[in-house]
Amino acid sequence: MRLFFASDLHGSEAVSNKLVNAARFYNVKNIVIGGDLAGKVLIPILKEGSKYRLNLYGDQKLVKEGELKDIEKELSDSGEYFRVMERGEYDEAVGNKAKIEKLFKEEMLKRLSSFIERAEEKLKPIEARLYIMPGNDDYEEVGKLLEEHSSDVIIPIDQKVVNAEGYDLLGYGYSNITPWHTPREKDEDTIYKDLEKLAGSIDSKSIFAIHVPPYGMAIDKAPRLDEEMRQVMGLGNMDYAPVGSKSVRRFIEEHAPIVGLHGHVHEASGIDYIKAKNGNEVPVINPGSAYSSGILNGAIIEISNKLEKYVFTKG
Repeated sequence: MRLFFASDLHGSEAVSNKLVNAARFYNVKNIVIGGDLAGKVLIPILKEGSKYRLNLYGDQKLVKEGELKDIEKELSDSGEYFRVMERGEYDEAVGNKAKIEKLFKEEMLKRLSSFIERAEEKLKPIEARLYIMPGNDDYEEVGKLLEEHSSDVIIPIDQKVVNAEGYDLLGYGYSNITPWHTPREKDEDTIYKDLEKLAGSIDSKSIFAIHVPPYGMAIDKAPRLDEEMRQVMGLGNMDYAPVGSKSVRRFIEEHAPIVGLHGHVHEASGIDYIKAKNGNEVPVINPGSAYSSGILNGAIIEISNKLEKYVFTKG
């Protein structure tokens, strides 16, 4: 089996466009996305006569209609949503948390639907498949949308075990608790119970696509934060700390998949190994993410009852 794995697209139009072309470009029939599909920011664009006002990366801009398309593309490629508003809609949204969340979800689902439609269009003619799930940053509506678009090409895998060319592909998109209070977080005990419910459906030929990486690995190191959420410096350099899941590590140790595929920690790309209880060394991979720069980080993986080859890619 040959697959391409990527994670943490976070709404980037540039990254998602590259991803739907990855099957043909990298000559793979299976693409696995490890969660965090949605963006994080909604930019209001206020229509003022024939011009448009917005805050672009901290700077107030007043632009003509001809300039707006370039700005919209820049925002889309970096993973940010935008909404062009008349004054009335804008005033109604300011300070209204429920209204802002509603607008955010509308733009989120619109862009995600467009991505799924492009993926179906690109992958179906070459008989490729997209195994996909939400991550901890995604609202539950993301998972519902994926289920609505389920097909022979678009295969939702969150909290499921599906057959992928004879291998059991286990998907799990929730994370352990973070400082950011994201929509899909669970405590460690619940994560372990969730994973154990899936364990009865797997055999020795299994692949684990779990959004959060296992705890205490090279692939789960993130900048350490103090109580005020500021990054901690140590001896002039950034101090890093493990942020992965202890339950995920325990589950991998106990069930020894062929490989673990993870994301969540953008800056911790690489491969590490977990010693399973059966004596196997289980490779765990995180390709990292550079979505805001429009770069598609990924890993091409070849499996034949074990991890035969892997290579990290940047598109």
